[in-house]
Amino acid sequence: MSRLHPALLYLTIYNPTLRPSEEVSKDDEDAEEQAQILFYTAQERAASRDKMLRQVGLAKALVNFSEIFHPTNSCHNVHSQSRRMIMLNPEPDFWIHAAVELAKTPRTLLPKPKDKDKGKGNGKGKGKEKEQASALQPSYDYHDGSLHDYALRARLLRGYEQFKLTHGSFTSILNSLGQEALELQLERFFTIWAWSWDLSKSSELNDDLGLSLHPLYPSILHLLDTFSSQLPAGLDALFLSPPHVVPSTRYRQSNHPPALSRHLLSLIPRHLLHHEADDRPEASSPTEKGATANTAAKEVGSSGNPSGGFLGMPSSLAMSMDVRNWSWPGALTFGKGAERKLPVTEREGIKPNPSVAESTSTVTEVDRGALEDAMSSADRHSLLEKANGGLYVTDPHDAHEGCSEVDHSGDTPRPSRVPSPLPADDLSTSPLEPEKPNRYRQLDFACTFVFLPESDDPLETRRRQVIHLRCQSLAVALIADADNVEDYDTHVITEAASQLLHDVEIMFVAEATRASEILPSATKILQPKDNHLISFDHFTAASPDFVAKSDHLYDGKQLLEQDSHITEVFSRGQQPQHWHVSKRDNIGGEEREIFLEVARKETSLSDVDNILQRLQLHPF
Repeated sequence: MSRLHPALLYLTIYNPTLRPSEEVSKDDEDAEEQAQILFYTAQERAASRDKMLRQVGLAKALVNFSEIFHPTNSCHNVHSQSRRMIMLNPEPDFWIHAAVELAKTPRTLLPKPKDKDKGKGNGKGKGKEKEQASALQPSYDYHDGSLHDYALRARLLRGYEQFKLTHGSFTSILNSLGQEALELQLERFFTIWAWSWDLSKSSELNDDLGLSLHPLYPSILHLLDTFSSQLPAGLDALFLSPPHVVPSTRYRQSNHPPALSRHLLSLIPRHLLHHEADDRPEASSPTEKGATANTAAKEVGSSGNPSGGFLGMPSSLAMSMDVRNWSWPGALTFGKGAERKLPVTEREGIKPNPSVAESTSTVTEVDRGALEDAMSSADRHSLLEKANGGLYVTDPHDAHEGCSEVDHSGDTPRPSRVPSPLPADDLSTSPLEPEKPNRYRQLDFACTFVFLPESDDPLETRRRQVIHLRCQSLAVALIADADNVEDYDTHVITEAASQLLHDVEIMFVAEATRASEILPSATKILQPKDNHLISFDHFTAASPDFVAKSDHLYDGKQLLEQDSHITEVFSRGQQPQHWHVSKRDNIGGEEREIFLEVARKETSLSDVDNILQRLQLHPF
């Protein structure tokens, strides 16, 4: 039977201290209860008033009951056979409550045996009718492990932080604009947010812990802090390269909420998350070639085997290399096609170009080194993409190759694609030098407004302005302390930001070139890799292409949250026998959480501890 995904049943926001704005009868208790509900949405399009009050009343009763035993730690979630109930208290007296139905599988109903005692009276007629009515209702088997409490709470908290960033806190809106304005803003935001929550997707611990830092974080941080020192006081810089970010030291010291970096990252248009391709019809353009190579590299990375083809070449790329299109003369035909087919130009009576004809007939052998270099071009593209963190930088070698394979007219046959052997002197005297990005490019300048809390009171939010400078998929966001951007010299800021993006692009190209010259050993290719995820200050640093979805890591995170005395959680599965570690430490006054997944069977507990110690010393 098909399994049904988890689904949101209802979402409500209420404040038990609110009272009706108009006088109501003392006997009308429902009016007082309804005045406390600020927002409500349900899976049913038209939920009755009584049902809404019962659901909110149950949530308030559970919270009040749990506070009897733990006054400082109220109820957060309740498990039942078919659902999860999550209670979140983001601000004093304000509660966000959600009920989520678990994943379920319809049961297979077995036919009941016929009743042998048919003539024993009709006393059981009503009982049979009830049995038939219950048989018509479908029954399900619910999967309790389909949802994680920490993932649900993190999702609700991200929704609240996003609302607070774009509208202000619940308390500030209620005090300044009133209850009616708060209800209107909650309805506009959370109605769309609630039903865009896709619970069918598996939870990822990376997203719940924070945004991912760029793989070149230490190097970019040095450039970003240098850029920040040139800015006037009151501007906090944040570097954006989807899906990665790099916060400056001044930005982290300001203790901005994690929703701010997520919001600024979402301002980059989605069509710019990959390199902007030129509007050219040729299929052999360098950009399209790079996109094909990057796609093949991603497919290999997702399968977990970096050498999924011959000589480390991706299988998808290997299938596209058809040797029949190489036009090698003198190849073995085994009697097929013994009669040479004339080119299109000779059949139509057009005289071919003698220089091209000579180049297609004199190639008799292939340089093995050049062929291996051509076959490893996909790995080069994947390294370029990994060093750039998603930004595609055109390789000069591929650009030269793409320019040579232009679309020829009908009177000239296409030259052979076989790489011609080059003299040793030419190889040594013509090294590959990456093209430096153009510094004098126009940046896209935009301004937006957010609500950030004051340092002394987190509930009092103030409208702040953000300057957004973008070039393709790279951007720099500046959080301004002033109310107007005109208070700053925008020309100086733009020049400094352009220089920063220029230096970062040069760093990307240099790192990609350096990484392409390093060939992995056979041991590294065949041995399973250890994956880690480090979380600190609402940012994460993880192994390349690692997505933490394991239940062991979520359980370890929940144990670390429940008890502050727990610092380490070790677990090992049966099949597969992978180690999963969740550890909390404090190095240099900064609290960090390390999540580790070791996939080697022969690894012992002491080996896992050695890996943890190395990660603590060298997290990047």
